[in-house]
Amino acid sequence: MGAAGLHGAHALSCGAGRGGPCRRCCHRGPRGRPGGRSTGRHALANGGGRMSRVLITPEAGGLRLALPGDAASLLLVPRLGLKLPRYHFRLGRVVHAAAELDLFRVQTTLLLGNDHTGRAELSDWRWAPALEGAALTAALGELIAAAQARLRERPADFGDALVAELPGWRDADGRSPFWQALGARFYNGDPAEAQARLGPDWRSHLAALLPRQTVYLSFLGAEAEARVLDVPAAWSPVRAALTAAGFHPPAHARIDDGGPVLAWPVPPG
Repeated sequence: MGAAGLHGAHALSCGAGRGGPCRRCCHRGPRGRPGGRSTGRHALANGGGRMSRVLITPEAGGLRLALPGDAASLLLVPRLGLKLPRYHFRLGRVVHAAAELDLFRVQTTLLLGNDHTGRAELSDWRWAPALEGAALTAALGELIAAAQARLRERPADFGDALVAELPGWRDADGRSPFWQALGARFYNGDPAEAQARLGPDWRSHLAALLPRQTVYLSFLGAEAEARVLDVPAAWSPVRAALTAAGFHPPAHARIDDGGPVLAWPVPPG
């Protein structure tokens, strides 16, 4: 799915598809104006105090971090899940071994939970269609650095870590194999319609329908197993920017389409 998948005035590649919800409805978290005194202020994007060109303005649900000319922007949301629980699948491992049978098999598991409660989130990613590849990665890197600086300055307001959900992989028809293998078994409606109707609360409502027991990823089939934590090609620069900024490899997945959830803990001190 290319950058042409824009959603109205968003001017961003949304990764939407018929096989799962659209990224237009981003997570808003608790309402409020964290850092409201920062209206129109430029961020200090690194510890050296060099003034960046990132403009920070309050917006419903968080702070909008934007580059000049709206080339790219994102929403920094504080304290996830304190009003409505946020759910992800935590990826784990179990080993089945029997020496007598010459058996040793490692299974990836999925467990529904709320591990990122109280942390800050980068969401509602927007970028100009002409911005792509390395240039997009560099632009988003500036925004991520500004968000990290804000967390270093005010961890009590934003949380002890920064997380970012990315949309899961879909085929050319917009079909998510992860959704078809798991979510569709518990919700037989159109997930895109549910996302449009419920907005950022959609996945919290979906979680109420999903199993609380451990799920073996291999039970979902080869295609879903192979594609969990993958992203659409248009989102590869976003993932690259997060990785370059020090975000850890994903240990959690979105509950709808299996997209990766990356995390960056605020360094001590």
